[in-house]
Amino acid sequence: MAYKRRPRNACYILGGCTEKPQVIGVCNPYPNVVRVTNHWLDEPEEEFTALSSEEARQWRTRQPLSPAWHPLAWQIGIGLIASIVIGLAWQSVMLSKSAAFGVFAVVLPNALLLRGMAGAGKHWGPEALLLRLLVWELVKIALTIVILYSANKVLAEMSWPALLAGLVVTMKANWFVLAFQQGANRSSGGKG
Repeated sequence: MAYKRRPRNACYILGGCTEKPQVIGVCNPYPNVVRVTNHWLDEPEEEFTALSSEEARQWRTRQPLSPAWHPLAWQIGIGLIASIVIGLAWQSVMLSKSAAFGVFAVVLPNALLLRGMAGAGKHWGPEALLLRLLVWELVKIALTIVILYSANKVLAEMSWPALLAGLVVTMKANWFVLAFQQGANRSSGGKG
């Protein structure tokens, strides 16, 4: 059986164990032209239409108003429930205290940030508001680090995994708030 010499860049496909390979085309490992398809740009854009003043007023009445302290209350509630569940699941007061300290490490800095930003929008420009948010966010991060650093000194006996579990559950409580608000919004028939 004599095989022909295969082309230099030929691609082969094997039909089976006993069949000869067949050339299906020439592969070019270095194409001269690369075509990139951007599906985001290829889709037609929806046309923007401004709302009238009456439509804007109706839209505002459909949107739920939530005070800034509302997510903080959810964080406190969900964090305390998590620390109680951790304590009951492992029947350990020490684990429950450690988880509660993790809740404290999230809630106190968040409360300080909210207090620092309260009423700032009335008399401040956008640049000043952004700078104020940055400063209070840095204060929040520093306070969280100080609280976590002091955990060994404040709690005589502690568990880092329980503390971190309380910390993470409390930080992620905002997702529960969003899910709850979306569910409430869907059930009330709002489109927001």
